[in-house]
Parts: sequence; structure tokens; C-alpha cells
Amino acid sequence: MKKKRVIFYCITFMLFCQGLPVAAISEEQKTAIVENCEVIRDNLKNVQRIDARARVFLGSHYETVLAKFMTPLNVRLVENNMSNTSLIENQSTFAAAKVAFVSDFVSYQQELEVLVAMNCRAESENFYKRLQLVREKRKIVAGDLAKMRELTRKNIELTQKLKRKL
Repeated sequence: MKKKRVIFYCITFMLFCQGLPVAAISEEQKTAIVENCEVIRDNLKNVQRIDARARVFLGSHYETVLAKFMTPLNVRLVENNMSNTSLIENQSTFAAAKVAFVSDFVSYQQELEVLVAMNCRAESENFYKRLQLVREKRKIVAGDLAKMRELTRKNIELTQKLKRKL
């Protein structure tokens, strides 16, 4: 019964929030977007290109960390009956974070592509709204990267701790 009530409240809240008007942009912002449309689009294309390169680099870097450091270490420890639950948990959390990063980055890139393709002169308000969405998606990707860096750092600390025990 409680689950149904919670679901009902969540759905009601979501429907209520969808009906709220999104704050319109000011005339100054509209004018700035229209006047600098080409420069904005060029900058966004540059960001898109740089981010794509960064994703490839970071994706391969974190894949290497997982495939050539974390997984082999844990397999070796298990084979020698020395398994460490902290290292295993960290590895699985890292793998999940990597999957989330890839998924979130693809979502971000898709929204950025839509933004770059928009006519910012004719659709300045929609362009600005989409820009806000892209910014939020980029923050999510940045959070994913921060989490993976933290998990990598934690894995190194756990490995050093294990080394001191041996």
C-alpha cells in the first residue's frame, strides 16, 4: 500500500513540475545569441571535437586501468587464496562507473549534436534551453569522471595497504 502511495505522489509531482513554465530568457540574452550565433556554434563544434577526443583518451585509459591492473590483481589474489573484498568491491564499482560514464557521455554528445545543428538565430529561446540541458549533461559526465578518478585513487591506496601487509 505504501509503495502505491509513494508512486502516486511521485507521478503527481512529475506531472505538476512539467506544467511549470520554464523561465524565459531576457531580451539581452536573445540579442546576444542572435548576434553571436556563428561564433557560438563554432565554439560548440570545437568543444564537441575536443570532448570526443577526451572521451576516447579517457575511455581507453580507464579501460586499461580496469583490464590491466584491477582485474588481473584481483584474479591473482583469488588464485592465491588472498582475495580482498575491498579491492573486489572497488573493481566492481569502478566497472559500473565506467559503464555509466560511457552512457552519460553518449547522451551528452547526442544533445550537443542537436544543439550544434539548431538555428540559434531563429530559435534563440529553444537554443538557450537546449544549451542549459547540454550543460547539465556535461556536469553529469564530469561527475562520472571525478568518481572514476576517486575509485582509481582508492584502488591504489588499497593496493598499497595490501602490499604493506604482505
